[in-house]
Amino acid sequence: MQGLGEIMKRALLLVLLVLACIPLSASRPKVALVLSGGGARGLAHIAVLQALEEEGIPIDMVLGTSMGSLVGGLYSSGYSPKDILRLLDETDMVGLFSEPALDSVRVQDTAFSYMHDHVFSLGFSDSAFGDAPSLIGDQKILELLGYLFSKYPNTIDFDDLPIPFRCVSADAVTGERIVHESGSLVSAIRSSISIPLVFSPYPYEDDRLVVDGGVVDNLPIALARSLGADIVIASDVNAMQLQTYEQLESLSAMAMQTVILVTQEKAAVQHQLADLLIFPDLRDINALDFTNTDLIIERGRLAVQEKQDELSALARRIGETRTLSVLDSKRDGSYALLPVPTILQIAIQDISLNKDHRMPHTSQFASFLGRKLNKQTAEELNLKLREIRKANGLASLSYEMALDGTLLISGRGFEKRNRNISLGLQSDAGFSNALPSSLAWYRADVFLDAYLNDFWNSELSLLLNATLGQKTSMQIALSYPFAFTSWGQVDVKLGLFYGSGSLSTKSTVVNAARTAPLDRAFHADLCLDLRFNEYGLASLVGSYHLVSLHDNQFPDAFLAFPELEASLLYNSLRSRFTPSGIRLDALLSIGYLGQMLSSIRFGWNQRFALSYLDSLGYDLHLSLIRRPFPLLDSYADLGIVEGIPGYSPLSLKRDALYAGLSWQHRLSEVLGYPTYCKVILRTGFFDSYDPYTAIPPADDSYFSTMVWDMGLGVVLGLVAPLGEVLLSFGASLGGFVTIAVGVY
Repeated sequence: MQGLGEIMKRALLLVLLVLACIPLSASRPKVALVLSGGGARGLAHIAVLQALEEEGIPIDMVLGTSMGSLVGGLYSSGYSPKDILRLLDETDMVGLFSEPALDSVRVQDTAFSYMHDHVFSLGFSDSAFGDAPSLIGDQKILELLGYLFSKYPNTIDFDDLPIPFRCVSADAVTGERIVHESGSLVSAIRSSISIPLVFSPYPYEDDRLVVDGGVVDNLPIALARSLGADIVIASDVNAMQLQTYEQLESLSAMAMQTVILVTQEKAAVQHQLADLLIFPDLRDINALDFTNTDLIIERGRLAVQEKQDELSALARRIGETRTLSVLDSKRDGSYALLPVPTILQIAIQDISLNKDHRMPHTSQFASFLGRKLNKQTAEELNLKLREIRKANGLASLSYEMALDGTLLISGRGFEKRNRNISLGLQSDAGFSNALPSSLAWYRADVFLDAYLNDFWNSELSLLLNATLGQKTSMQIALSYPFAFTSWGQVDVKLGLFYGSGSLSTKSTVVNAARTAPLDRAFHADLCLDLRFNEYGLASLVGSYHLVSLHDNQFPDAFLAFPELEASLLYNSLRSRFTPSGIRLDALLSIGYLGQMLSSIRFGWNQRFALSYLDSLGYDLHLSLIRRPFPLLDSYADLGIVEGIPGYSPLSLKRDALYAGLSWQHRLSEVLGYPTYCKVILRTGFFDSYDPYTAIPPADDSYFSTMVWDMGLGVVLGLVAPLGEVLLSFGASLGGFVTIAVGVY
C-alpha cells in the first residue's frame, strides 16, 4: 500500500506540473503577419514591417501572396526593412519588368546577308494563338530571386528560416490553392507572383502549372489561423482599390477592376479574422507602377499612423505575456551574416512542360566553378544566362543553389508554333562627306517574315518574305526536309522573287542625284540547304535573273543571266555585341552574261571575352566581285559599322581587302536594356572604281587600281526589343567623316 501511495503522489505531481505549463504556453500568443498581393502597391508592406519593429512586436510566422510573398519571403529569410529598401534603390524596377516573354531571334539567312531583329512576332497553330502565355518575361526577375536567396539551398524547410514562412499560389487548371512550405524559395515566390496574362504560369511539381495566389487567396488570414496563429496582423493593399463608375470607361481601368473584384471577394470575408488590419490608400497607384516606390512606401506609413492607437494597444497586449524587443532600424539583417556559397559543380534541368528545347551544356559555365556566388559573380552569371537564353530561343534560363555547392540552372521554353508571322525594322540616317552627291542620308526598310510548317498537311513548309522601303519585294518559297544526316538537316527549297525600287547604283537612296526608283527584278531559285551544329548553314543555289533598269544611262536596260552560288555561314556571334564567338562567311559564285560572272568573298570575325564587361575582337574581309556593274548587289559595302570607319553606307567596291581590331565595353543598363561602347580600327585596300558614274569599269583585273585607307570609329549601342540602336562616329585618314544613328 505504501508503494501504491508513492505512485499516486508522483502521478499527482506530474498532473500539477502539466496543468502549470498549460497557462504558461497559452500566455505566449503566436503572432502572424499576413501580407496581401497587389503588384507595386505591395511595397507599402515595408512600412508595416518598420512599424512592427518600432513597436517591438515579435513575428512568429509570415504569410504572403504575390508581392506580399516577395516582401514577406525576404523578411523571413533575414533581410531587414533597411536591407529591402536598399535592394529597391539598387534594382532597376522598371527594367525588371521590361523583358519580353520571348526574345525575337535575329534573322540571318545566308552568308553576307544583313541581319534584322523582329520587333513583333506572333506564332499560331490550329489550336493555339501566341508564342507565350504572358505579356512580360520573367528572366530578370528569376535572376534577382536566384541571387537574393542564394544562401539557402533549394531543399530548405520554410520553418527553418529565421521566421517561418508560407506563400500561396494556385493550380492553373483546377484552381486548387497551393501552400508552399518547403523546397525552393525562388520557385515558391516566382509561383506566387504569376499574375495571369502578365507573367506566364510557372512549372510546379508533377508537370503542373501554377498562377498567382491572389486568384484563390490574396490575403491568407484563415490559413494563418489554421497554422496556429493566436494574433494576426494583416496588410491589405488592395482593400481600397474599388473604382467609381466614372473611372471605368477605359480598357486598363476595367481590366484592373476585374482583377480587384476577383481577388478581394475572398480577402474581404477574412478581414474579420484579423486582430489588426492596415489598409494603405493606393487607389491612384497602378499595380505595375514601380516608378513611385517612395510614394507607395509613404502611403504605407500614413496607413500605419492611422492605426497607431490600435497597433500600440496590440503591442501592450502582447507585452503582457511576451518580451517586446525594439529593433534598430539601421541594422543589417541576419541574412548578411550567412556564408556566401561556393559553386562546386553545375547541374542543368529542363523545367519545360514540352521537353523539345535546346538546353545549355555545363561546360558553358565551367568558368564559374570554384567561385563565390557574390554580387559580381551573379552579374557575370546573369549576362551569360541572357546570352545563352537568346541564342537557344528559351523563355527563361535561371539559377539557384542546391545542396553540396551545386549551381542548378533551370531552362524553360514554350511549345513552338508551326506557323509564325513576324515584323522587323531597319533604319539609319546621318551625315557624311563620303556620299556620292550629298552630305546627308536617310533610309528605312520594314520586313515581314512568315512561315507555315506542315503546309497542306504535308512535310512542306511555306516561307514568305516581304520588304518595303528602299525596294518593295516579295519572295515566296516551298521547303522540303530532304534528309536528316549526322551532319544536320538537308532542305530542298524552290523560290520565286519579285522586287521593284532601288536596285541599281543610279536609283539608290544615298545618291542625291538618283533617278526614279523604278527598277524591276525577278529571279527563280532552286536551293539545297544544310543546317548543322546549331550555328552553321551551307547553301548551294541555282538562279536565273531577269532585271529591268529604269535609268537609260546604263548601256543595257535589260539583264538576263543564270548564276550558281555556293555559300557557307557559321555564326555564333548572335549580335554585334556578343562578347565571344566566331563568324565565318564564305561565298563563291559563277554566272554568264556575255562573259563570265564571278564572286569570291570571305569574312572572318572572332571575339574574345577579357572579362564580363570587356571583349576584344579582330576581323578580316576579302571581296572580289565581277557581276553586272549597274546592280547594287554586285559590290561589297565598306560603310558604317561593318566597314572602314568614316565611310558612308553603300560605299560600294568591287575589290576590297581589309582587316580590323575592336575593343568593346559593356556600360550600364537603360530601362533594363544593356548599353555598350565599341572602338574600331580598320585598314585595307580597295579598288578606285566609282559605281555611281554608270560607266562600265575600264579594267576587269583584280585590284587594277588600288586605294589604301585607315579609319577609327566609336560606336555606342543599346540592345532592345526594337533591335540594336547604334550611334556611331568614324573618321579615316583619307579625309572621310561619318556620323550615323540607326536601328538594325
